[in-house]
Amino acid sequence: MRNMYSALLFALPVLLLWIGSIKAFGADDRVVVIGALQGLHDREPAFGYDRLRSAIVDFRPDVLVLEVRPDELAEKKPTPGRPEYPAVIWPLLAEMRINAVAMEPGGDLYEEITRQAGAAFAALKQRNPIGAAALTRLDEATDEALLAYWQQPGQIQDEKTAAVAYGLQSAQFALAGPDFAAAQARWDGYMASQVRKAVRDHPGKRIMVVGSYSNRAMLERVAREQSSQRIVDAEAWVGKAAAPSAASAN
Repeated sequence: MRNMYSALLFALPVLLLWIGSIKAFGADDRVVVIGALQGLHDREPAFGYDRLRSAIVDFRPDVLVLEVRPDELAEKKPTPGRPEYPAVIWPLLAEMRINAVAMEPGGDLYEEITRQAGAAFAALKQRNPIGAAALTRLDEATDEALLAYWQQPGQIQDEKTAAVAYGLQSAQFALAGPDFAAAQARWDGYMASQVRKAVRDHPGKRIMVVGSYSNRAMLERVAREQSSQRIVDAEAWVGKAAAPSAASAN
């Protein structure tokens, strides 16, 4: 009898671990990081507002981490330069039960960082107006090149898009100088901390991070560092979820 009880007691921890692993395996705790197009949605048929909406709705996130300030999220404000929020995301938040998290800094920190970045570009225009004009042309040319490259929704989330966006940012750092690079690092660092916190604080929950095509790769890297086993390939997911037949397929 004692041997039988000893065997049961020995097996109990193993059984509990096995049950726990089944529960963990069955939990839908996926994390996907997608890049919206900001002002380019209207110009890109492969990933217009309807397909952005499908990508969000089909994932059914419990938590949505958004590239907005806390006050913009709380008041559903207009978002200059990011028309996808009033067009798609604010209406979705009214329809779906989602815990929404603001990724950008607000308040004094927002003012401080944007003032630092603005001063760096103002200084560039003063000391090197040709360089400042070249950056403006490069920004426009980068948009045109990406629009020519994008033929499928998944391409917006791929490594080539990230590399092109990084090239533009590298040129900005080179010409606008260390003050702008420092401001961008502070901005990115804050957003990265919000992504880490969202992933860490919501185990067992589906999380979608909505950045932009220019910072998606950086945000995914941060999420992967926090919990690599939960990450869904954004290129494959958006390509599938944004297809016209996705709603019926799911």
